[in-house]
Amino acid sequence: MRKFLSIIFLFTLPFFIISFILGVSDAFAYRPFVSTDAAVADKNEWEIELGLFNMSHDKGQNEIFIPSLRINYGISKNWEIVGEFDLQVYKEGKDRDSELTEPALFLKGVLREGILQNKKGTSFVVELGVLLPSTVEGKRKAGIEGIVVFSGKTSDLVYHFNLGGELDREEFAPHGIWGIILEYPFEGRFRLVAEVNGSFKRDGHSENSGLIGFIWESGGFDLDFGIRKGFSAEASDWALTTGIAISF
Repeated sequence: MRKFLSIIFLFTLPFFIISFILGVSDAFAYRPFVSTDAAVADKNEWEIELGLFNMSHDKGQNEIFIPSLRINYGISKNWEIVGEFDLQVYKEGKDRDSELTEPALFLKGVLREGILQNKKGTSFVVELGVLLPSTVEGKRKAGIEGIVVFSGKTSDLVYHFNLGGELDREEFAPHGIWGIILEYPFEGRFRLVAEVNGSFKRDGHSENSGLIGFIWESGGFDLDFGIRKGFSAEASDWALTTGIAISF
């Protein structure tokens, strides 16, 4: 337990300090989700999404990831580049705790402007990129991923639909991926959120899960929290995540 608490404190405190020191504009969190939305960073703007603490429990074993990081940079109007990775710092039952997991580099662009670009109608984006090799055994090769994302609104409920596919890091095998995010504003800057997402593979195995949580907009940054439950044998039994998003 002391090791857990020391890891959490040492890694999360600097991120909270940075978020207050930087001159930041409104954040566009797509934490705490696995899926994403149909928004991109403005030209020359940086958006940083930090997973301050992520823990999962699967088949009796715990994993901790601190931090998970996603960086978006607007390279032109309606186009951004995205880099992301998770840093595993603890895995129960393993001699090697530290691993670089899920590194990737993407290009994301708006094909149709909509509500997330302050226009009427549904926003539509495409995201294409490379799944970079990780340090995890069996996942040290590269892969490819591409998705399309639709974001819209009905009454006060905002939704984001994701659909795409990938050639994985393990065997360069094709898989389908999907996700749905729902957001509902509650009491001003507080949003209740939910997600269901997953994958479908050639061998019939799927990795499906759901999340409930919240996003709290607090001036220059967004704070989020979510609890995730696995719906299939391939998914973690449960997980929790908390983090912040800032832009400047």
